[in-house]
Amino acid sequence: MASNSQNLVKKTYSLLAEKRLPWRLSQWLTRRKEEATRNKYDQLVLQTRPYITGQDSPHFEVHVLLGHRHVGMTLWCVKSLLHHSGRKYFVVLHEDGSLTEQDIATLKQHLINVRVVRKTEADELIRETIKHLPNCRDYRFSPKETSDHRGIKYNMHIFALRLFDFNLLSNASKTMVLDCDVLFFAPPLEIMEWAEAPEDRNSLFSIEQYIPKRNSRYEVIGFEKKNPLPTDANAGLLCLDKRAYKLEFIEDWIAKNRELMDKVATFEQRAYNHLVQVKGGSSPLPDSYSFNYTDDQVKATHFAIKELFFKNLERVRSALSQAN
Repeated sequence: MASNSQNLVKKTYSLLAEKRLPWRLSQWLTRRKEEATRNKYDQLVLQTRPYITGQDSPHFEVHVLLGHRHVGMTLWCVKSLLHHSGRKYFVVLHEDGSLTEQDIATLKQHLINVRVVRKTEADELIRETIKHLPNCRDYRFSPKETSDHRGIKYNMHIFALRLFDFNLLSNASKTMVLDCDVLFFAPPLEIMEWAEAPEDRNSLFSIEQYIPKRNSRYEVIGFEKKNPLPTDANAGLLCLDKRAYKLEFIEDWIAKNRELMDKVATFEQRAYNHLVQVKGGSSPLPDSYSFNYTDDQVKATHFAIKELFFKNLERVRSALSQAN
């Protein structure tokens, strides 16, 4: 006779299969499954070979913001870029203050020559650089706690690091703003051509062209293209020519939009869009650089829906394994 606990497990999954679980329990199970998958792939990425950085195109740098929770994701992200590009680009990782010494050791072991910027170091450097700009200073150094749709608390202003630190602490004229939940599945030729052409003073950016379709349990069951198609840049995959980066433009823009600073998590993304629009001459990446939606024609996908990020890791693992 099965034990009571075994019967409970069977009943739970039976209800889940029939879509009859209460919403909160269903979400709890989904989070548990996601965490188990995250832990699995955090270990599997350590079985892939290290990649060398810091040798090709010194005028171009890849910048990523991460914390302790994102070490594995960052390795999958950056390794997929380096693998499919076949390049040894300069990579700079900016931590949110939560990385351990072991985390940093792991990152440096798997991304040889990578530069890791500790938040305490960055705070000191950035504070001095923007001390004469009160609006920039408030955004960068005034934490604002909020919660995501799952109730997980985070500092909304942490994304200011992507706006200030990525550019002010860069040694290059071109910066790739890259979220750690982006995966590359094929050579990103458009980005490579841009990155390796110092004379090209324009910028490239991805857009959020697809919206997910969900069922009553909030599960993603498909996608549809937005109509009309958005024109604003998504800062999760943004190739910025730093000659478009002007602190005085950011200072003035924040002054005019301060009411949004503590309300909109994508405030930094809006600031980037302002810079891109003021500079002009920039263009969106093609549909093969997608947002959440992916297929075998997509070169890179920004998976804001983390379930989809982990679901597609086998495609990356297969490619990296062939290179071992």
